Amino acid sequence: MESMDFDMSYYKFHGVDRAALLDALGLRDTGEPDPDDEAPYAIADLPNGWFVIRTNNDSGLISDYDRKTLCREGRLVTCDVATVDPVSRAAGYANGEEIWTVQHDGRNNDHLDLEIEGDAPDALPDLHKKAFAAVEQGLVDPRGPGSMLDVPLELVRAVTGFRHDRPQDVRPTPVFTWLAPIKRSLA
Repeated sequence: MESMDFDMSYYKFHGVDRAALLDALGLRDTGEPDPDDEAPYAIADLPNGWFVIRTNNDSGLISDYDRKTLCREGRLVTCDVATVDPVSRAAGYANGEEIWTVQHDGRNNDHLDLEIEGDAPDALPDLHKKAFAAVEQGLVDPRGPGSMLDVPLELVRAVTGFRHDRPQDVRPTPVFTWLAPIKRSLA
């Protein structure tokens, strides 16, 4: 799959030690709420045992990591969204191995594009079929809900119970808090 820069990325972890991961990333949870999605890095706990790290225009603090190393044990589901270009990507990892990736790249007006690699979750065929039919029949905006662009995002929701642009669908609604770099002393 072609590499590109994404505006927003979401890293959803399950069965991963939250404190140890943040320490390894050199980050700490400030506890300060980020209701307007302004923090470059933020974290939220989901009621189903997953936690989410959100990045806005990641400067490399997290994106420079090989995603497989972020979940040497446990599970990681990532979601990347480009807000200008119609591109979305989801991927699943378990115990340090990439299991699947699903990406829509509509930059060349290919509204039906969907690249699938690996053993994708069971929800994918139905999501793909519905989006394909809706786009073919002209029933949806190719950049809007129900489109092929939506398939990776809905797949993430099916696996983790959380979709970045619909946090209100989770009860209780997750509260993202700012993450800040750990200041380490040079002893």
